Amino acid sequence: MKAHTDEPLTDGTRARWRKEPMGRRGVRRGGVVAAALSIVMLLSSCMSQGEVTETRAAQLSVGDAVIAVRLSQGKFSAGLPDPPEDNWIVLLDAQGRGQATRIEAKRYGISALLWNERGLSFGAPDKEYVTTDQGTQEIDVKQPSIAEHQRFSLPDGRIAVVDLGRGIKVDTIHPHGRIETTEIPDTRGEIGQCGQHIVGITDTEDSESIRSAAFEAYAAQSGGDMPENVAAVIQIDEPNGDVPRLLAVAPAIDGLLTGRMSVPCDGNVITVLSIQQEDPAAVRNGTRHPFDGVLVLQRWDLTTGQRTIIPVLDEAGQPIETDQDNFLYYSQAIRVGDEYRFVTKKGNAYAVDVTSGNARHLFSIPSEKTRNPAVFQVSETGVYALEQNDDEDVLTLSYQPWDGGGKRVLLTTGTMSRYLVERNLLMEYRRSIESFALRPGWDGGAQ
Repeated sequence: MKAHTDEPLTDGTRARWRKEPMGRRGVRRGGVVAAALSIVMLLSSCMSQGEVTETRAAQLSVGDAVIAVRLSQGKFSAGLPDPPEDNWIVLLDAQGRGQATRIEAKRYGISALLWNERGLSFGAPDKEYVTTDQGTQEIDVKQPSIAEHQRFSLPDGRIAVVDLGRGIKVDTIHPHGRIETTEIPDTRGEIGQCGQHIVGITDTEDSESIRSAAFEAYAAQSGGDMPENVAAVIQIDEPNGDVPRLLAVAPAIDGLLTGRMSVPCDGNVITVLSIQQEDPAAVRNGTRHPFDGVLVLQRWDLTTGQRTIIPVLDEAGQPIETDQDNFLYYSQAIRVGDEYRFVTKKGNAYAVDVTSGNARHLFSIPSEKTRNPAVFQVSETGVYALEQNDDEDVLTLSYQPWDGGGKRVLLTTGTMSRYLVERNLLMEYRRSIESFALRPGWDGGAQ
């Protein structure tokens, strides 16, 4: 670990005023100068509202920040040069003011920000960063990675960074900066957290490494006929060599598409919003889209090793259909009491009873003027939405409680054109929000 002790930015370095020349000799001063100074001071006052200043990564510190934002590389357009291969990390206080620093971008997946009591965690291909009140620590990564899919905070202070490529790779970052890397080749699946472990849901078609162990475990469990394909819950942070530990097995179901594992397990029960394809054979021959189907819940009980599939039904008792434009399983979700509550990428919020599968549509979050969709975070009380207004190049954070009450704006930045628009020669690339994280314990007065 490289521990940086650079002093954090002072108020003086956050706001730098330029002195303009007084003009030619002989020009009347007095009232003209006073008026000019008044205008300068007025403009300076306006400019300082929501001002964001650039700093080096080593000098980035938490300070009064309440939200951290990661801005993407910029949209690629056919026939144009590639956009810049970097991201902005922006820390903002409750008035929308703050600091920004550039880091190298990861090319694939969603590079997340994770903010816990230890500090703000984020990564680049060859470095990991932890930002606190004292500044930012840079940790060298021995095996550089150009992809990141999820980032987890473990109870003992470690952080797990998951990369899904030809296999599964997990970098576990210890509080003092040591990084342990676990790799499981020839294995694919959705990854999530269960207590102090990182787990995944896969099957013997997607994961060659578990094939023999999974069939053996299922034979011992069932004592009956063997299925062609076995689904399994695996533990990936402590494998046996190149083989992940098996936690539960069941016959694989044709066309069952496991959703994003965004909800930590409840005790030893893992609940995942998933899609049951309407016509798996048509999907395989390319005549149907993989997301054409209906919503279901997968519930895996790691104590008994059993899996239950629960259809998700709307208020009229009808299945909730999904398609290419409405693939609801890419969502931000949380467990609240006996309900699985989630918000889709389009801002539609639902609550699903985890035992009956009965679903309620709670609300829809309207988007402001933007070419990029809002990015969401969920809490036990409601949904946080971060949106960018492309006409004015500002970011707005809002909140809407699960039980209604309307959308409340918590903060709005000043213009952020410098960070949202990247110009390269005659080209212009517009960045978007990659991810964001809220300071632990801060709700902006929303609750």
